Amino acid sequence: MVVSALISEFSSLCEGLGLSSSKLLMILALLITAGYSAAKLISKPKKLIPVPPEKANNKNRKYGHWTPEIFELPEPEEYKDWSITETRPVPYRAFKHTYYITMGIRAMEWDKWIELDNEWPKYHNRKLQRIKEKGAELYGTLPEAYPAAMELLAEFKRFLPARYPKLFKRTEVGIDNLVTGESFDFTEPLKEDPMLMAAKMTQDDLAIMIENENGEYVLKGGAIMLAGFWRLRDKINLPLSAIHTTGDVPKYNEKLKSGMEKFFIRQTPEKPIVRNNYFLQTDDDLAWSKSIGDEDNEVVGWYTATPASDINKVYFRSERQSLRRLPITGATIFTIRTYFLPVVELCKEPYVPRRLLNGILSWTDVVQEYRGYTKFKDVLLPYLEERAEEQEAMGYTNDTEPDTYPM
Repeated sequence: MVVSALISEFSSLCEGLGLSSSKLLMILALLITAGYSAAKLISKPKKLIPVPPEKANNKNRKYGHWTPEIFELPEPEEYKDWSITETRPVPYRAFKHTYYITMGIRAMEWDKWIELDNEWPKYHNRKLQRIKEKGAELYGTLPEAYPAAMELLAEFKRFLPARYPKLFKRTEVGIDNLVTGESFDFTEPLKEDPMLMAAKMTQDDLAIMIENENGEYVLKGGAIMLAGFWRLRDKINLPLSAIHTTGDVPKYNEKLKSGMEKFFIRQTPEKPIVRNNYFLQTDDDLAWSKSIGDEDNEVVGWYTATPASDINKVYFRSERQSLRRLPITGATIFTIRTYFLPVVELCKEPYVPRRLLNGILSWTDVVQEYRGYTKFKDVLLPYLEERAEEQEAMGYTNDTEPDTYPM
C-alpha cells in the first residue's frame, strides 16, 4: 500500500507540473546530485598532486584510473586587435564537394582553444534567457565530474584573461567580465554550478566526459544551451557510443565507433584537437530548432518538420568542436561552438553555392534522413544551383577554387 501511495503521489506531481515522469526524474536526479556536490564541498577535497608524465605512466593506466600529470597550458598570445564590436566570427565553411563520414580531426592551435567574436553579447544574452527559461535542464555537474569542472575553471582563469584582456580580468578568486560586470568566484563552496559559470564566459556549449572502468567515456557534466538539435537531459550519464546511436548518427558503429573510442583513450594533455561539421536548419533559433518539435516534447525529430517554402528561412549551422584531455583529472573537455547564418548570406561568398550543393547531393540515404534533407531540398537545391551558375559566369569555377577547408 505504501508503494502504491508513493506511485500515486508521484503521478499526481507529474500531472500538476505538466511534466512526463521521465523528464521529472531527470530534473530530480540533477538537483539531487548538484546538492550532493555542494555538500561534499563543505569538507576540503583531497588535493591531487601531479607528477611527471613518464612517472604517471597513464599510457598504461587501468581504465578509469588517471594519475595527475604535470602539464601547464601554454600561455596564449593576446588577441591584440580583438574587439567585442568589430571582430567577426571565423568563416568556417566545413563542407567539400563530396561528403564523407569521418572524424575529420586536426591538431588544435593552443591560442585558438576558445574563439570569441563580436557575437559574444548575442550568445551570452541568449544563454541568460535560456537559463531563466529552463534552469538546471541545461546544465549540471554530477559528483564524478566535479573535480574536472573545477579544473576547467582553473584553465579558463589561465586562458581567457590572457587571450582576451579586453573582455576578461583575472582576479584572486576567479574572473571578472569587464563588459557585463559579472564576477565569477571559484572559491569553494561555490555559489553556483561550475559548468554554469563556465558557460557564461564562452560562446560554446561545454561537456565533460569521464572514463569509466570499462574504458567508456561517459557524459558526466555539461552546459548545453545552444545545441539546436539535442538536449543534455537526453544524454547525461550515457557513454560516447550511446550518445551517438541514440542520436541516429549515420554509420556510427560501422565507420566511427572504433576509431573514436581509441582516440579518446589515447589522447594526451599536450595534443588537443578540433573538428568541424555542418547542418541545415529551417528556422532562425540558434538555441533550439523548433522545426524538429517543441523542446519540451518527449520525442523530437525531423519527421515533425514542415517542409521549408522560403529560402530566407533556411539557415547554415556549423560547429567547431575541440577536445582536450585535462592533465590533473584526466577528464576530456568537449567544447562546441556553433556558427549560425542565413543561407542567402552564406551564398554571397565565392565558390560556396556550388561546393555546398555538390556536398549535399553526395549525401547517402542515411545521411539525408539524419540531416532532414527532404524538408529543405525543394527550396534549397534550386537556389544553390542558381547562385552557383551566377558565380560561374563571373569566373568562380571549380578550376579556380582554392583549397581552404574548413574556411
